[in-house]
Amino acid sequence: MGSNSPRGHRSAPSSYGNLSVDDIEAELRTHFAVQWRRYTFERFLGRGAFGITFRLIERLSANKTRRLAVKRSLTPQREAELQNEIDWLKTLRGAEHIVRILATRDEPESIAMTGRARRRRTMNTRPGLEDSLEGLAGPVVVLEYLENADIAQLYMRLVQHDQLLPNRILWSFFLCLIRACVALAYPPNLAEDEPNVLETVPTDGTAPSKIEHADLHAGNVMIGEIGGFEEHILVPPLKFIDFGRTREGFQGVSDNVWKISRIMINLIARQQVRISAWITEYKGFETRATEILHHGNGARYPTLDDDMRDFLARCLADEERDRPTLADLLYTAETAVRNKTAAAYPGQAGETDQEIRRLLQRFIYDADT
Repeated sequence: MGSNSPRGHRSAPSSYGNLSVDDIEAELRTHFAVQWRRYTFERFLGRGAFGITFRLIERLSANKTRRLAVKRSLTPQREAELQNEIDWLKTLRGAEHIVRILATRDEPESIAMTGRARRRRTMNTRPGLEDSLEGLAGPVVVLEYLENADIAQLYMRLVQHDQLLPNRILWSFFLCLIRACVALAYPPNLAEDEPNVLETVPTDGTAPSKIEHADLHAGNVMIGEIGGFEEHILVPPLKFIDFGRTREGFQGVSDNVWKISRIMINLIARQQVRISAWITEYKGFETRATEILHHGNGARYPTLDDDMRDFLARCLADEERDRPTLADLLYTAETAVRNKTAAAYPGQAGETDQEIRRLLQRFIYDADT
């Protein structure tokens, strides 16, 4: 039964009910250093509402490595929340703008698996990755590691250097956030070995789900790596993380879109905008996007695309009937990213490909995470 284990046996899960974060870090460091030499424990990344996250290095070959994020519950009492996150990440697997789940240890019966069952499971996952979690207590999940920090850290850097983001980055980021909302509305639920896809709204009239992320804020939106799909050749993707509170709610799409629209307003303003405190009329409807509109504080953002002002005003309309549909949101953002090149912003040197790359290098790729 233990023939597939690098140590020739299966270790028993360790107790962690009374362990501190330092204790858990020491346990994980020992676990991966001693039992699983393919992996190097690197460092503690952070603590969230339901769990703690660490970074590993996986040796894929003699000259190739990759980083991974490993998350586990902080106490046995929070296992249900981490298990909830694991379940939703499996449902959302394959969405380009959702952090990718790579391996889990969440099936109780796995401790008693036969060699044949273990071989079958290994064939359906990345070899060795899921096995490396054996012996750890509580639900554990391995995720893709997103190198470039979160949106909250980004706008702190922008404030520090008094830097407004170019419109082309703003449109690209908004498209990412919208696609992530599409993933929640229409979960891809792809197999472990299937590649990511760009999220799209079905044209057959399929009703969207009522899934709500339920913890959407700038700290739970990470910046990914450039490349892959064409829309990320210049600007890297954004991805939702932390699904411990995710649920089937009552509003679904409406709640998620409202939250990403607030994230965009805050990113433009580089501060937490109190949208509830300033409702004004705009083109025949009431909106909470007054901060960026010309009759509000729009003069603070002189280079902001008027189409973006209008778009956000509609997204943050006070009445849901005045807001765009999810399909309309996706179409508008896709069209802007595709058609609004540097030529759409004459006289704004910051909108060129060269200047956008320079800004991304300074504020994202070269910045401390």
